[in-house]
Amino acid sequence: MPTNVYSFANDRLAPVDLPASKPLRWADWHPNGSYCLIVGNGGAALRFDGKRLEAIDTGTKHNLRGAAFSSDGSRALLCGNRGALLLLEDGTVRTIASGTTENLRRIAWRPQGDSALVIGNSGTVLRYDASTDAVTPVPGDRAHTLRAIAWRPDGTYALVGAYASKWAGYPRPHPLYKCDGVYLQSLLHSDDEDDFVAVDWHPDGRRALIAGYAYSSRGASNKLLSYDGSGFSYQAVEASGALLGAAWHPSGDHALLCGENGVLLKYSESSVEQLASATSDNLVGPFWRPDGSSALLLLGPSERVYTV
Repeated sequence: MPTNVYSFANDRLAPVDLPASKPLRWADWHPNGSYCLIVGNGGAALRFDGKRLEAIDTGTKHNLRGAAFSSDGSRALLCGNRGALLLLEDGTVRTIASGTTENLRRIAWRPQGDSALVIGNSGTVLRYDASTDAVTPVPGDRAHTLRAIAWRPDGTYALVGAYASKWAGYPRPHPLYKCDGVYLQSLLHSDDEDDFVAVDWHPDGRRALIAGYAYSSRGASNKLLSYDGSGFSYQAVEASGALLGAAWHPSGDHALLCGENGVLLKYSESSVEQLASATSDNLVGPFWRPDGSSALLLLGPSERVYTV
């Protein structure tokens, strides 16, 4: 059975021997760094402290695609197919009524901890209220599979990446949105078939990194954008496969990018350095430990990017 988790430290990637029987989809570290919550297919949820692995009973068989801790670490939300939305608190998991049967993909807690946004297929955006457990649909400009989300560190709004295919019947595909928790607003128009699979704000909140893949009449290429709140800068990235993830190191000194065919890149301001990964696996993540000492990366699916 192939390795399904990798550890990255000191610019080196190494396989981690985790006996997980189901494909894994997403991960998030507890804010104090004590353990990582990893979710995957068949309702799988795992607690990994860097050495030991412990299964968490989620009570569902639906594939889980996203997980995120609140800023204080007191609770975590998990989401997945068929509208699955779960709350992990005090070591137990309970179901939260999402009000949808759409596949849910990603979760981002507002830094203040009062609410979280959950995104998914068909432009689904839900707001979870931590004080009441209420889930409310968020209206706005949307038509696509929403794929990535990250709140600006001051909590004013989140950026949302999308798979924007003009072949899906939408006249003006938008691969990037912003959401203040009340309304989803389109932010960037593209004539390409963009799939923005990763969004992450720099720790200082002055700019966000947006990574993904694009199809156009000119062929296929990776895309790397920086957004400062008012405008974008764009950089092409040469790699052997599509980008599947990007995240700033907690220090903000650099970001790590990963993707198909073992793509592993170190980004610093405007420069991109190729790193040797010693694998041809598709890599998803990275998921940085809060102290920045290491990151976990997951074995991604073999299908096209939009299945992640």
